[in-house]
Amino acid sequence: MKIAVTGATGFIGRGLCLELSSEHEMVVLSRSREKAVSVFGDLFEVVEWNTRSADGWGECLEGVDAVVNLAGASLAAKRWTEEYKREILESRTKCSRVLIDAIKKLEKKPRVVVMSSAIGFYGDREDEELDEESRGGEGFLAGVCRKRESYATEFEEMGIRTVVIRTSIVLGLSGGAFPKMLMPFNFYAGCYWGKGKQWVSWICIADEIAAIKFLIENENLNGVFNLAAPGAQKNRDFFKMVGKAFRKPCWSGVPRFVLKVLFGDITSELFLASQRVYPKRLTDAGFEFQYPELEGTLRTIRAE
Repeated sequence: MKIAVTGATGFIGRGLCLELSSEHEMVVLSRSREKAVSVFGDLFEVVEWNTRSADGWGECLEGVDAVVNLAGASLAAKRWTEEYKREILESRTKCSRVLIDAIKKLEKKPRVVVMSSAIGFYGDREDEELDEESRGGEGFLAGVCRKRESYATEFEEMGIRTVVIRTSIVLGLSGGAFPKMLMPFNFYAGCYWGKGKQWVSWICIADEIAAIKFLIENENLNGVFNLAAPGAQKNRDFFKMVGKAFRKPCWSGVPRFVLKVLFGDITSELFLASQRVYPKRLTDAGFEFQYPELEGTLRTIRAE
């Protein structure tokens, strides 16, 4: 297959492209050709694109069998000012819109489009067990996810098999949110968040990549899939296990008001929201997690 990936220089995208390249031909779409080349060298075809218009790059999708859209500003990179919240939303909607416009012009359209979303779709749900049939939640992130996922309909109307992946916290040391979560432990100041009773859903980077590959290659699969390991943990237990795996103490909970002062609006939706997510459709489809349990996953990550 010939596979095009946006967001390829990000944490998930880098690993996905390298994994897929052993069996498939890759095309990397990047807003910075220089950055993509610095990451991948001459391993893949690199196409510079933009989210304003498909003119000048859209033709690179001719003959592509699959498109994986991972593009989007990091949720945890900055404090959530109104300006950055707008960037988070627009970085996900504009790229979706321009991909639709580009694909509409193709003589031969891709067989499958995989769109990234997040378990933020479900909002704060306390102890409720959530699968793909669960209703959406409230809040900024839930709204961003709903807007992103709404574009799936337009791909489906073109006769393209469309997959939406709702990804949880991705565990790995080479990028994403986990190194930032681990940072206090490096200074022997590890803590859990708030009272620590909220559920944390997670997935190992290896399983994230394997699941996306599984969804691309299995032509009978479409719709929404939760990318979360079946072993969700309470926040307090999660960070206690992190401390044990990395041989650093986890002292106590950081009070809500301290988190709010330090991080602002991001606190309630990323740090304190409870999301007990189960990957029902993925496991029903036959996907087997290599890292289903947190303790073993953390030991593996530490040994990398």
